[in-house]
Amino acid sequence: MIGRWGRYVAAAYRPSVQLPYTLSWALGLTALFACLSAPVSVWRPDRELAVTSVTLVVTMLLIRALDDIRDADYDRRVNPGRPLPSGLVAERDLVLLVAAGSVALLALNAGRGAALAVLAGQMAYTTLVVTLERRAGWPRRGQLVLQLAVNLPILSMLSLYVYVGFLRAEGVRADGSGPVVILAVTVAALCMELGRKATRAPSGGERSYVTVLGPDGTSLAAFGAALAATVIVLVALRPWHGDGWGWLILAPLLLPGLAAARFAAGATRWPLLPTLAYVPAMYTSFLLVGWLTKGHL
Repeated sequence: MIGRWGRYVAAAYRPSVQLPYTLSWALGLTALFACLSAPVSVWRPDRELAVTSVTLVVTMLLIRALDDIRDADYDRRVNPGRPLPSGLVAERDLVLLVAAGSVALLALNAGRGAALAVLAGQMAYTTLVVTLERRAGWPRRGQLVLQLAVNLPILSMLSLYVYVGFLRAEGVRADGSGPVVILAVTVAALCMELGRKATRAPSGGERSYVTVLGPDGTSLAAFGAALAATVIVLVALRPWHGDGWGWLILAPLLLPGLAAARFAAGATRWPLLPTLAYVPAMYTSFLLVGWLTKGHL
């Protein structure tokens, strides 16, 4: 069992991609919350942030496993090389992985109050979404926009988990900046979701937003999501009134900008590297701004 889990992680979770994404999420988002919190004069990573980081890493693995369970029938037709249809793991293996991982995460977060409650709520919601699609066929496979709307709250709840963990670690009260930042990073996630499926020639059976928005509309929506997220954070940071470090968050926009430009020039798909690198780069810019503004060793 452990060996099959290990092979699954190597094949489906892709630590070289997922770890930078997830760790930058925990660190960068927390640094931005610190930057925007007036009562916090000095910020540095601590034990609470370590728990948050480990929780996000494991949670994203469990979400990947649930996605593979949900998409098993689709993958048998379109992606037979995926872990379940290829026989790398059995569905029972993934169910046990999710169960064991969930118990471990709840134990790790025991005593964290609101953070534990948010995490448990996210787990319950994710399980409900997968169960509804698997057992009841809702949303239907072709309802891509509805599926996106149903899935996005999972990311929002995980960002809320990071925020609640930050509040606990710093001993401060919630303010309006938290929900604003959570909205921004949720919108930014749309850039990666839309961009990685922006294609002028979908393969047979491929689920792509181009069937709803068209190729150029999908590309425009992906870049627009990145631009909107950046504007929201800039308004929250107001770098024109401070030391100016906040302007650094503009730099990651070069990645979706490059992808959109290449797609407009005739590329068949959005380039994969800038598409996948955008969100980690955004979080890294948050970390840099937070560290330059309130960081301390």
